[in-house]
Amino acid sequence: MDDPRHPRKHPRRGAAALAGTIALLALVAGVATLAAGSGEKADFGWFAYAPLSAGAFAPGMLFLGPLQITGWLLVVLAACAAAFWAGLAVGRRSR
Repeated sequence: MDDPRHPRKHPRRGAAALAGTIALLALVAGVATLAAGSGEKADFGWFAYAPLSAGAFAPGMLFLGPLQITGWLLVVLAACAAAFWAGLAVGRRSR
């Protein structure tokens, strides 16, 4: 596989391509998951008794469902992988 007569010139080029690919795939998967879970409502609530008033329990608060949480986690993973890829690209020195 590795020929000692011809060493690889850029050993980290594969890591940069892998980080960029992971970032892109995680971003696409995260956005698709967010789009799929956008109509889903969080499934929780009171089970012991009914509220005493007709008002909302927490007006103005946003509760995320499981698909939305997964989508946001994938988007954050994509941002971390993109930052790693950018660091590799900026930190690369030419010799």
